[in-house]
Amino acid sequence: MAMPEEYKISVRPLVEYVFRQGSIDSRFHPSSSMTDGTRAHQKIQKTYRECDQKEVPLKTSVKHKSLLFHIEGRCDGIIALPEGKMMIDEIKSTSGRLEGISEDSHPVHWAQAICYAFMFAKEKQLDQITVQLTYYQIAEEEIKQFKKTFLFDELEKFLGNIIEIYYPFAKLIINHRTLSIQSIKNINFPFDSFRQGQKKLAASVYASIRDDKELYVNAPTGVGKTISTLFPSIKAMGEGMVKRIFYLTAKTITRQAAEESLSLMIKKGLVLKAVTITAKEKVCFNDQTVCQKDLCPFADGYYDKVNSAILDIYEHENLMDRMTIEKYARKHSICPFEFSLDLAYIADVIICDYNYVFDPRVYLKRFADEQKKWSILLIDKAHNLIDRARGMFSARLVKSAFLLIKKAYKGRNKPIYECSKKINQYFIDLRKKANKRGECILDGLPDALINHLEEFIEYAEGELAAGGNDSVLLDVYFSSLAFVKISKFYNDRYVTFAELDRNDVNLKLYCIDPSELLSKMGKGYKSKIYFSATLRHRLF
Repeated sequence: MAMPEEYKISVRPLVEYVFRQGSIDSRFHPSSSMTDGTRAHQKIQKTYRECDQKEVPLKTSVKHKSLLFHIEGRCDGIIALPEGKMMIDEIKSTSGRLEGISEDSHPVHWAQAICYAFMFAKEKQLDQITVQLTYYQIAEEEIKQFKKTFLFDELEKFLGNIIEIYYPFAKLIINHRTLSIQSIKNINFPFDSFRQGQKKLAASVYASIRDDKELYVNAPTGVGKTISTLFPSIKAMGEGMVKRIFYLTAKTITRQAAEESLSLMIKKGLVLKAVTITAKEKVCFNDQTVCQKDLCPFADGYYDKVNSAILDIYEHENLMDRMTIEKYARKHSICPFEFSLDLAYIADVIICDYNYVFDPRVYLKRFADEQKKWSILLIDKAHNLIDRARGMFSARLVKSAFLLIKKAYKGRNKPIYECSKKINQYFIDLRKKANKRGECILDGLPDALINHLEEFIEYAEGELAAGGNDSVLLDVYFSSLAFVKISKFYNDRYVTFAELDRNDVNLKLYCIDPSELLSKMGKGYKSKIYFSATLRHRLF
């Protein structure tokens, strides 16, 4: 009897694949992704007793048909109950009102907690276990909890049903991996001969990946840097050194060069799944990029349709460039941009802009540290990264935005009015400090403003979560959130700069030297290859 093939997956992507549902909606939805959920976890976990456990790693193996699933995750809490009973605690933070959350509001949360319950109950040989969902309201610091008790047989059946639904997708990925590795071992350099310097470059890239090193390459135009970095990276993938390749570039022409290099190797027998992520504004099927189900049929029911679309494109395509993704997105009536992001998490090669890895506001958050350590970064035109990074790690606010909010919310929402009034006054005082050129360099981080902004964010979240549909407030909320987030990175490599623009005042946290932050955002990847025709190592 043949040994089952092994498939490793974390609990969260497993349950999200099976239980995600509904539509994309860009309107405000309070969730822990908008506020730091760490505070919620710490607040709840501080109430645990010595006999309770927090942040508990769990794993199990389940055989289903021809696959052996290795499932792992990290449980927020395991609480000891009377009479030797145990309870799994899954903590979720929210900015919304707790009365809007019912026991059945989030099936995916129950699924995640039930999977942890099965893993723990199986390990400890428990006949039954209680599962608790704990929702923590960030602004009010309030808690709402739901509990259910399950027999072990119920947990086992529940997980079995999840795996049954996920199995066809897992089988598709396993079959692809088998074919891909064999094809990589058989593929040769796609040209008859190497150009001058190509072989040395390819060998250096391979060695850097093998040894978990960074490599800085300054090679003239015409050497063939794209194929000379991709080919050895793919070869390393065939040897099991790496599982995912990010090809990062800021320009369309270099993105196309990467696609053409992959296409050439695919024509010569390479089996590999490559995805290109294109900016939302460029691929949106509508005249205006408004991600709401009432205004966009491609947002409506996206999560109900996306799994079928993923199975379809994954089964029939290797190179999933912009045109290919758009074709399948139209076929399944789903958003092409969100589709490309979902495809990225199962791709072998991801071609995308720098910001999807380095920008703290838009990076691909679902790539956990475990996935990063098996991924490499190929950074094309790396000399452009420094200037781009200055923008990624900088933030800007304008006085006029808060003046608008102040006028709009006078007599309508006192806390928002008072906060925007304080912020507007801060800008008025700042204007008085400007020199004759209308400029002002501040001494360090504007702590008073940050405090006002944090207060404003809290009250704006409450208004928006209550159903407020004010696009101006939403825009100012996100600008404030970005400003506060960037302020957390502030150090002696920043400058705070204000300038007058007629009646307005612009304030910017400007990152002069982003090298330290680039290193922080790139931390955890197996290897990073920087290459350009005009690269100066000292910039990094």
